[in-house]
Amino acid sequence: MFSKINWGWKIVILYSAFVVMILTLVYKSTQNKIEIVTPDYYQKELAYQSQIDKEQRTQHLKEQLHWQVNGKQVHLKFPAEVAGKNVKAEILFYRANDSNQDFTMNALADSTGSCLVTSDKFEKGVYQMQIDWTAEGVSYYNKATININ
Repeated sequence: MFSKINWGWKIVILYSAFVVMILTLVYKSTQNKIEIVTPDYYQKELAYQSQIDKEQRTQHLKEQLHWQVNGKQVHLKFPAEVAGKNVKAEILFYRANDSNQDFTMNALADSTGSCLVTSDKFEKGVYQMQIDWTAEGVSYYNKATININ
């Protein structure tokens, strides 16, 4: 059958198929939801040097922050060298695939340096846990990927 169609029509069919393919890709790309990581991205970028300083201070601790996930609870164990001090934490639970499931919690460590974070906002899946914490006015920062079952 294709032998009876001259080469001019074959070129038209080829270009038409290409146009249909491009239009299909454009349509599918407009249907994807694109979320920005954080609405105040540029302000956070300007203050990033303080973030780097916090991470370096955290790395110089003798013992690191530990966490354990159990259902919808996250148990944080702060380093022994800050136990008994006034430890406050602001924890961002970030879902990369759905910003509607992001939330922030404040937490205080007890005298042993432990803290239990519980929330009904947890949905099953993977969260990026970003912990910005202070001990007696000195700031530290940890981040980790956790899986809520």
